[in-house]
Amino acid sequence: MTIFKSHDSKWWKGKIKAILPTKVKTILCFLMRLFIYENYNSSLYWRSRAKEPGQKSVLWQNENFNRIFREKQKEIILPYIKDNLSILDIGCGTGYLAKMIVELNESVFVDGIDFEEMIEEAKIRNPHPRINYISSPAEEYFDENKKYDLIISSACFSMIRDVEKLKKAIRNVTLMSKKNTIILMIEPFHKWCFLARAKFSSKDVIKLMKSLGFRLTYKSGVLFWPFRVIYCNSNLSYDILKPKFEKSERLLHFLGSHLWADYKILEFRKDVCQNIKQNIKKEDSD
Repeated sequence: MTIFKSHDSKWWKGKIKAILPTKVKTILCFLMRLFIYENYNSSLYWRSRAKEPGQKSVLWQNENFNRIFREKQKEIILPYIKDNLSILDIGCGTGYLAKMIVELNESVFVDGIDFEEMIEEAKIRNPHPRINYISSPAEEYFDENKKYDLIISSACFSMIRDVEKLKKAIRNVTLMSKKNTIILMIEPFHKWCFLARAKFSSKDVIKLMKSLGFRLTYKSGVLFWPFRVIYCNSNLSYDILKPKFEKSERLLHFLGSHLWADYKILEFRKDVCQNIKQNIKKEDSD
């Protein structure tokens, strides 16, 4: 099974890679991923994957693993899908989650944002009259006329490897929130090179959100990271993977559902107390 991708540094692509036995190369790739972070252009990477078949365009190579993740994702978001909500799916990919949301409640409307290449596929694969697909990089999307009740980022913010762009994307969505808006992030936030997409931890996110007037109201996680690493690109069937996944999730919650999770679950709401204090300070200065 394929667990680790080859590292693309210049010396590795040269003669050294060519002369090493396969097992040695696999071990070296693993060690390099533990300690070397490659900050490639994530925008180009995701644009290039848009036309891959099925869920492979946005998730992993094992579609049975992807199916299990989507089932868990549905379980996570279901309590948030209330009547008549205006919802932003930032980084909607090919529209699978957006379609899932509108099928869960016939009164909600969703704006799905992603690169043009992803949106073209979303309109073909997951069209729906209550989904409005918008072509835009996540960090560039802002509409002063839009205010959302629920904002969901599932593996969007964390995939923006340029941290300043990541922060900009988060700031922008906070500006499109209402008084009672919930911002839900289901994201692989990490600092460790081996797991990091963007080198930005959940602590960094919580700190940033606090500075933007939002408080953390719920924290958990999904996908026990050793299980995800081993099986996401395997060739195992759904029937074999499903019980393994359930066991790994029980172990995850026993060890610490946030710490050991690949994908962190973070729920934020506006910090009313902080906003009141800021308004008082502003009035005093005036």
